[in-house]
Amino acid sequence: MKRLTALVAILALALSGCGSGKPDKPQKPDLKVRVELTQGRVDEVRHTVQISMHNDGPAKLVVQQLELKAPSFKDGAGPVKADAWLPPGGLQVDVPVSYGTGICTGDDLKPRAAASTVEMRVQTEDGRVTDVTVPVADPNPMLDKLLAIDCQQAYLDRQATFTFGPWTHLPSGWVDGTVIVKRTGFKGTITLQEFVGSILLEVLPTPQREATPKPYAVLQPGTDEVRIPIIVDGERCTPHALAEIKKPYVFPAWVSLDGGPLLYTELKITDAEVAAFKPVIDACAAGHTQM
Repeated sequence: MKRLTALVAILALALSGCGSGKPDKPQKPDLKVRVELTQGRVDEVRHTVQISMHNDGPAKLVVQQLELKAPSFKDGAGPVKADAWLPPGGLQVDVPVSYGTGICTGDDLKPRAAASTVEMRVQTEDGRVTDVTVPVADPNPMLDKLLAIDCQQAYLDRQATFTFGPWTHLPSGWVDGTVIVKRTGFKGTITLQEFVGSILLEVLPTPQREATPKPYAVLQPGTDEVRIPIIVDGERCTPHALAEIKKPYVFPAWVSLDGGPLLYTELKITDAEVAAFKPVIDACAAGHTQM
């Protein structure tokens, strides 16, 4: 009987050592990864940001994929395959992602972006793969700026449109056209203070060109549209400009409503403008633009 009791005790001890039979979950590795958001000129055109990653830990990492989780923006890129080596020592490694479009409520032109994170799938040197969430600095000046740009543009789009009109090709290789300011919602005075050309293309009111007084146009209450005759030429064409061309079709403009602060916008570009400007850019590249 004592022998049987001893065997039962040994068996119970063995079973207690096995626990529930489920292996202990491996602990997640202690990863020391930080991120920041940066943006260059190409990113501005592509509506992307660079997720700049730093590995402050001792081990080599591979970031297999990542995703910017920014609640103040919609229609972002979602998970992006990266396969980016992240060496120790804090070296910066960048991965570009589309951040989407700002979510705007009301007419707030200086909104603050909600706290955001970057979700990563990281492989460590032992082959293990771990999902980690890395917070982005909050408040975040970059996200605040991008959200303000989108919300300001959405606000202006509800007030007026700023577009180009029909084009006429000239023997010089330049093109004549118009800039059209059209009321869409705002009932008061809409002032187009100024517009400028892109890095390659000069856009100037005619006939006075650089001597044209500002503001370039004022849309008074009760008037729905105003047109400004313009000329587009290639006088900005230089080898340096061609080498650095990032925004060939970005034409900034500044607008005020009822005498308020100047708001930045851009003259809208359609396929008609791209087709009209192509001969000017082609002549510029070939060195045949008549000056």
